[in-house]
Amino acid sequence: MGVPIMAFSRRALFLSSLLTLTGCPDGGGSGNPPPANTSAGNPTATMSGTGQQGTGTMTDTDATGGSSSSSGATSEATSTGATVTNCGDLQCSDNGSCEIDPLGSAYCLCDAGYVLDDAGVTCVVDESCIRVSFLEDGCRQKVNAEPAVALFFALDFCAGTAVTPEKRAELGLSFVVRENGIDISENVESDATILDTEVESYVTLMVDVSNSVTESEDLPALVTELRALVSSLEAAPGEPDVYVSVFVFGFRSAEYVPFTRDLAAVDAALEALANDPAPVVELASGGQSTALFNATEEGILATHRIRDLRDAVTWGGVLTTGTVVVVTDGIDTSNGDLNSGLIGETTNQVISIGISDAIDDDQLRAIGRDGSFLAPTPADWTTAFESIAERVDAYPDRSYLLAYCSSASEGDPDVEVSVTGPAVLDVTAAECGFNAELFSSQGFECNTDFFTSECNAQQCGGLTGCGACADSQCCNGTQCSEPEAAQFPVSCDDNIHLCDAENLACNGASCVLPVGDGQDCTTTPCAAGVDYCGTNPAWNPKDPDSPQFVCMDTLPLGTPCEVPEQCESLNCYYPNPDNPFEGRRCLPEAQLGDHCGDEDAVCESGGHCQSSTCEPKLLELASCNSDEQCRRGVCVNFDVGGNFCSGPAACYWSWDEKVPD
Repeated sequence: MGVPIMAFSRRALFLSSLLTLTGCPDGGGSGNPPPANTSAGNPTATMSGTGQQGTGTMTDTDATGGSSSSSGATSEATSTGATVTNCGDLQCSDNGSCEIDPLGSAYCLCDAGYVLDDAGVTCVVDESCIRVSFLEDGCRQKVNAEPAVALFFALDFCAGTAVTPEKRAELGLSFVVRENGIDISENVESDATILDTEVESYVTLMVDVSNSVTESEDLPALVTELRALVSSLEAAPGEPDVYVSVFVFGFRSAEYVPFTRDLAAVDAALEALANDPAPVVELASGGQSTALFNATEEGILATHRIRDLRDAVTWGGVLTTGTVVVVTDGIDTSNGDLNSGLIGETTNQVISIGISDAIDDDQLRAIGRDGSFLAPTPADWTTAFESIAERVDAYPDRSYLLAYCSSASEGDPDVEVSVTGPAVLDVTAAECGFNAELFSSQGFECNTDFFTSECNAQQCGGLTGCGACADSQCCNGTQCSEPEAAQFPVSCDDNIHLCDAENLACNGASCVLPVGDGQDCTTTPCAAGVDYCGTNPAWNPKDPDSPQFVCMDTLPLGTPCEVPEQCESLNCYYPNPDNPFEGRRCLPEAQLGDHCGDEDAVCESGGHCQSSTCEPKLLELASCNSDEQCRRGVCVNFDVGGNFCSGPAACYWSWDEKVPD
């Protein structure tokens, strides 16, 4: 029997129908999106006339004009019943290609995730094949409170297009949630609920600026398509924000437009690229090389970073989706390796588009896990970019937050989400986990009322996504406040950003007033990122009033350095770690995903250094090893269970520090 999922939504669809959790055969899957080049995903759409060979439905035409399908489709290759032996006479539509079978007959072969329609020449989305993927790295759960769990996930067809609420209702889809293999609908106290929450969208455009792109007469036409794509993403009044960033790549990748919701600024930057590409080519270190694989990785990591920071500053109060669109006219020429593991595991959508006939389609498919488009001529670009825009625009709408009351009280249960429906034949499920032992044993009651009322008592944060603060504020866990320096006894030695909000400095134990330029810094620190404590060039050892060490101006980017404190960015490392002969220089601030270390770089606010990589700080009561790992700045040892992030409320950096408008 099913448990009704109460749908609290502004969407008319959700208000008009209740979802029911029902049991169905195990959908399988690991929770990660399907790997590249499988029939479960990685579709390639071809915007040229004859299509691009895929791995989907194929129909063979026999000598008498009949047909048989290798994947269950029953469609004819011709409309007349006559055998077609020439692909010139059989023009397959987009998302498929014409092929010749061993008997000499022509047929249309659909890309993965597509099937032939009844006419046998048009490849359409296979709506019987659906994949479920989590949009966060794990389950959400309450800690030291109600035994409540929330799952933020997305529904997509295997072709990479969104299963919107309207389409979900049309197909009669119901969600299936299993905890440790047991359908939670069997627990009458689960109170499973679909919650209405706003979902922000973060889109990264990775644009190839190698010579073959920027020196082409078609560059203005390409930029026109990019500008149209950005314009189509503009959020309507009252809708959740859409943020866009632009990276360019050639020999290396570089941020051209930081994440912003001011899409007019993005449009202006793209227009400038069309008018004079030289500065952008220089930004990407010349146009003789195409580091396509590295650019893909950079785009995914940059999108992860901004979503992690949004989660941190809102304390989980805002849900997000991320999309990376890689635009290239060629192949990777850097001799690098594609990080297929990152592509397979990312919670971002990754789409690729090849804009010339010099594309290695295997590379393009391997990059475009959620959509790979071939548009070899400018005449093909508009259709391809419109298809991409449609997908990206729909991604927030196919995102769902499902919450339920767990009956688990021990261990680390596994949770699997899948769907069932009358016409569903193939489902890739998604999995996450939580720690049931962190629920409170003091009688907190979990029910539907909790899910609908949680946000009444808090301005931000929350299991159910209670929202964000003003851009100049941050969330201290439940309430909004202005950023302030830590006002409690805590070591800031590896947590210097705890002092930034009030322009204080860390003396190794607490935040104090810094000394200024030229002043003695032997016992009192300089302001990090403004001055550093260096040897006084005018020091006179015979003069007791002459300090040996004084605060000196920090060094600008690109300057040779020895330690991070010398740099305004607090990052002193090798521009190319594989070439130590270049020496250390002041590099841009170490962001999430970048290299870090005591002798190399200090991570940006919102991050901590873990195994030489900047990682997001941890939530309250998350397992920890040191203070700097925690958002509150304190890692406490409990008698039972080990170390956990805890301590008084902390709010020491704001959103407008990361995304200035």
